[in-house]
Amino acid sequence: MNKEEYSDISDSESEEVHETNNHNEHEHEEEDDTPEIVVPERKFLKEDEDYSVPFPVMRECLVLLLQSRRILRDMMYYRFKMDRFLSGNLSVFEIQNLLHSQREDKESDWIAEIQELKRNLVSEVRRNHTLERDLNRLDKRIALLIKNRGNIQDVLADKAGLKAPKHKGDQKKPELINDPKKLEAYQNLFYLLQTEPKYLAGLVYLIQPEQMESFLGTVILTLFGDAFTPREEFLLLSLYRLSIQKEMANIATVGDFLKADTVVPKMIITYNKRKQGTDYLKAVIGPILSNVIKQELNLELKPNLVYAAIISEQEIRTGEKSTLDRNVSHEKALEVPEVTKTIKARVDQLISICEQFLDGIISSLNRLPYGIRWICKQIYQIAEKNFTKSTQDEILKVIGYFIYYRFIQVAMVSPEEYDLVGREIHPTARKNLINVSKVLQALFNFAQFGSSEKHFIPLNGWITSHMGDIKNYLQEIIEVGEPEDYLQVDKYMELTQKTKPVIIISLPEICNTHQLISKNLDSLVAKGEKDDPMRIIMKELDEFGPPPDIAADDDREVQLTLSNKFQKTIEEELSPGESLLSQTKEMVISLLRALPTLPEQKDQSDEPPNLVDVLNKARQADPSLEPEIKKILDNLKKLEEYNLTTSADNYSSFLKAVALEVVNRAEIREQQKKEKQRLTTSLNNLRKHQKYLNEQIAQYNQYLQDCRLKHYQNKSKKKKKGDGAKVGPFKFSFSELHKKGVIVDSEVPQITRKKIKFVISSDTVGVFDVSAKMAGIDVQTMRLELDDLLELNSIGTTTLELDQITLDVNMTIHLLNKLFLY
Repeated sequence: MNKEEYSDISDSESEEVHETNNHNEHEHEEEDDTPEIVVPERKFLKEDEDYSVPFPVMRECLVLLLQSRRILRDMMYYRFKMDRFLSGNLSVFEIQNLLHSQREDKESDWIAEIQELKRNLVSEVRRNHTLERDLNRLDKRIALLIKNRGNIQDVLADKAGLKAPKHKGDQKKPELINDPKKLEAYQNLFYLLQTEPKYLAGLVYLIQPEQMESFLGTVILTLFGDAFTPREEFLLLSLYRLSIQKEMANIATVGDFLKADTVVPKMIITYNKRKQGTDYLKAVIGPILSNVIKQELNLELKPNLVYAAIISEQEIRTGEKSTLDRNVSHEKALEVPEVTKTIKARVDQLISICEQFLDGIISSLNRLPYGIRWICKQIYQIAEKNFTKSTQDEILKVIGYFIYYRFIQVAMVSPEEYDLVGREIHPTARKNLINVSKVLQALFNFAQFGSSEKHFIPLNGWITSHMGDIKNYLQEIIEVGEPEDYLQVDKYMELTQKTKPVIIISLPEICNTHQLISKNLDSLVAKGEKDDPMRIIMKELDEFGPPPDIAADDDREVQLTLSNKFQKTIEEELSPGESLLSQTKEMVISLLRALPTLPEQKDQSDEPPNLVDVLNKARQADPSLEPEIKKILDNLKKLEEYNLTTSADNYSSFLKAVALEVVNRAEIREQQKKEKQRLTTSLNNLRKHQKYLNEQIAQYNQYLQDCRLKHYQNKSKKKKKGDGAKVGPFKFSFSELHKKGVIVDSEVPQITRKKIKFVISSDTVGVFDVSAKMAGIDVQTMRLELDDLLELNSIGTTTLELDQITLDVNMTIHLLNKLFLY
């Protein structure tokens, strides 16, 4: 009997019972004078021969119970099935069924295209790195050449007695700036702090409270910049996400997040002070503030103060001293009609102003800085996950705290700090703004005024009527996309930068950060992690000793061009193992889609066929699949070498990855589409950057050539017209060069040295030909480049080994300068 039959029986019998009961009730009313209780006639029982049949009402309940149990069983099965789907614990049969139910996308083969784009990306990155090294080398050579020319000019000035004496007041630059290697180490350090949020997220919990404000200023405003750039914003938001997760993992309730000793709220307050935040306040809050201040209102609501003000005004108007008692209670003052009337008018004015601010805040939601909204989204999501017993209102209160109390309200009561009004604020106007801010604060806190502030109680009605608006507003605040989409940045952004990131940082900030990390290194990085990037950089800095003592008020700044010491980690992200895994999953999915669906297991106690069994059976059934299946099995063995799967469990972990790929197909395809777009954009940017680098190299080469020509300018003027470009030659004996310290060692026999003459000439600027002659015959010719010699000098190399002789680098540079440049 089906559900409809049960329903029909129940309905008809219910009507019969209802009619019978009505009839019996009428009979009972007519026999009201009967002294004993009469049992009603049970017609419906007389019709049933079998008294074991349940009453109709009971039978209906039984049907509903059975239906409920069936629905519950179906729900439990559906929940179990969905859990298996979402976790990827599916058999090959289930994966095939799912594939056959999905529409095959003709453009689904994006994996190969993505991998090809990644290979191209790595290739272009390497090419660009080579070009960047060439450009840096040219830049360094130009700097060394200019420095060498400066040294020559100093020598010439000394000879002529023209060099200016040093002033006593000249300050020596600190070692921090003078040492290129140490400067480079600091550039590596601050790049690491900027791009790896785990270090700063740990560091903020290790500093003293009195250092917090200055440190946050260094972190947020110096390291990530005050103005908005997508790269710095993306990195800063990554720091905030990690910090919020760390903070909420160590508190008991969502309310604890707002306690005075928590760190993240202080970080968020500092974030709100950046340019995006102040621009929003100026555009949205500033005009309303100016309008309120201009009206010269008095919004005092305390009855006793209103009463005292009325007396003062009366005295001024009449010129007579009032005999009324000014010190009256709240209740007593309200008995005065003029006080009540004044307060009512001020309440209406206060509501009107609150409406203006509220409308301005809600209507400007889309102008609220993206970063603030995304931080609020992280707070909401992480709190919702960590504090399951907290209500939605409790979490929204935290969002309201940061949006209103720690952002908008601060500007309302102290607008001069944000330069929102161009005039000095009268004390009455400031008090008016404080009253407005209190009302809005109660609204954003979903609270009403009580006995402690009973003069605000008349506004409770307005607050209650707008609580829904605020909840909707706070909910809409957190409805923002991820930074990758909004900022259009991703993990490839560091590969496509035309120029390296630059920060301007003061010397005290550098030294304080260095000291702070040195002091807390073991807390930031586990002692066993010797290869941790932070430990490696700090070890390099330790070689230079502790940072110099620099006064806190020293406002000297240095520009750091941040650089990544661990560039190879970027290419490691594009590992061949991950690429092979993606390709193999796609091959298995294509094969399972093409194969006939496996028969469903009748005996659930049997183990379902594993992937290898299915592949072997498919190979036997259709020999044409042999090459494809062999390729899949070979790939699985390679993946096992990469520790991405194992044959010990018949590749069940790989099958699970395939199942998750199929279950989340639509979402994965969308992610792949975005990945493809980002890779294409990154590749285009890299190629543009490559063009830029080639242009820069051409310009640097030309500039380097110009610098070389200037080195020869004075010497060339001494030559006669028509002599050509050649300078020299200059002849020296072996003993002369040895005496000058140019030759420091030689394998030439002593008896031969007396017969050798060295001839030095230059056909090309900066390039010197050295010929060793014996009896007028060239024995050997060597070529020296001034750029190479200067570079050896810059890295501290003192000698240059040539065939059979060793030259002193510094003395060789001196000789060439003297011969060709003085």
